[in-house]
Amino acid sequence: MMYGVILAGGSGTRFWPKSREQVPKQLLKICGKGTLVQNTVERLLPLIPIENIFLVTNALHALETCRQMDAFGFLPSQLLAEPVGKNTAPAIALAARILAEENPDAIMAVFPADHVVQDPENFRRILEQGKEVAEKDYLVTLGIPPSRAETGYGYIKKGSPLEEAPKAFAVEQFMEKPDAQTAESCIQDGGYFWNCGVFLWKVSVLLDEIKTHLPDLYNRLDSIVSHTVENKRTFHYRLLDEKGKELYESLASISIDYGILEKSRRVALVPANIQWNDVGAWNALEEVLEKDANGNVVTENVVPMDCSGSIIQGEDRLIAAIGLKDVVVVDTPDALLVCDKNQAQKVKKLVGKLKTENRSEATLGATVQKPWGSYTVLEKKANYLVKRLDVYSGEQLSLQSHNHRTEHWTVVAGSAEIILNGKQFVLQRDESIFIPKYAKHRLSNPSDTLLTLIEVQIGDRIDEDDIVRYQDDYDRV
Repeated sequence: MMYGVILAGGSGTRFWPKSREQVPKQLLKICGKGTLVQNTVERLLPLIPIENIFLVTNALHALETCRQMDAFGFLPSQLLAEPVGKNTAPAIALAARILAEENPDAIMAVFPADHVVQDPENFRRILEQGKEVAEKDYLVTLGIPPSRAETGYGYIKKGSPLEEAPKAFAVEQFMEKPDAQTAESCIQDGGYFWNCGVFLWKVSVLLDEIKTHLPDLYNRLDSIVSHTVENKRTFHYRLLDEKGKELYESLASISIDYGILEKSRRVALVPANIQWNDVGAWNALEEVLEKDANGNVVTENVVPMDCSGSIIQGEDRLIAAIGLKDVVVVDTPDALLVCDKNQAQKVKKLVGKLKTENRSEATLGATVQKPWGSYTVLEKKANYLVKRLDVYSGEQLSLQSHNHRTEHWTVVAGSAEIILNGKQFVLQRDESIFIPKYAKHRLSNPSDTLLTLIEVQIGDRIDEDDIVRYQDDYDRV
């Protein structure tokens, strides 16, 4: 039996401004029919049934990840929400410890949630090869034959063939991301592969290796698992209680590569020519998306003229571009990125600079995810704010009041149930209600369809801190 564990805790800052702290790369539609995490699940399903797939993600993204997985029949109880990212070793160890309760001899295959594989059929065939090697008590890592001297990937040096495992090799060396000269020498050598972060092993074998090489992590696993609880709202995913959060936050941040694979004597390499790309920055789109006759990668609302080799991505607004060469342009409702295509890796550094300047655009987009749905800022001025609120079926906002603003709600789709100073109102499409200052009010969606309304705030102070909560389903009081 094989289980799939998908690591979906990345931040994807190199895809700013599309990706933000609340909506990382794996939750975006970048390539293929769905979001990256949806595409990851879809290419596994012919080999691994949905009931054998687990996800590990940050607690901030757990609800949205469950919503995106719902169409596959994914069991929310198999999503593990980390209170904080601690790199891959703790996430994988936690998943392995939970799987050990079901079947310690099962094969556990680990996948990043935000990569692109353009040959899924061959990918599944190689996973079956890797499973056979893992059943012989090896820790299997897939290696991608390199196509260029890439400095953004780690490398694995192939050793001698394994007698008991055809098409697999011992691992002679793991190499962190090299400089350009070292990367070129790896290509010339011919014995190196890119490390794509896909692994297979027996659950019991991995836990033995963690016990040997990361004993502090191993010794805390039982306690952490004992402090997992079930989310009580729409999706019953697993998260940690306060003691569990404290334990998890105390773990060392370490990758599975550095913590285990570089130290273990059980590691095997299986080459994988699967048209893989980690989509690590905007310039990667020219490798995974179709180009026009001039080598541009553009969305439908882009009109390029005399442009070549450029990546121009927009949303609703028309983008007209003239004479651009090797440039990245990414337009979102609240932020615009323009950069040299060959410096796309620096977007991560740019996001860090925005954070030091306390720019909200570094973490939040025009649309902000909430446990009850989302809101989108349509216009903001000094004394008024216009928002669109989308409230999921069966969800409700907190019972609250405001000291500095009034609000006016107009329903544009669905049905709204409103409590205002103890009185109940039901609003349908094209109906409105006024919320005075200091009034206790609450908005709910009792229907089985999405509720959408327009909110206009007017006051001497317009910000999210002007909320006094009296009751809340999401423990924010």
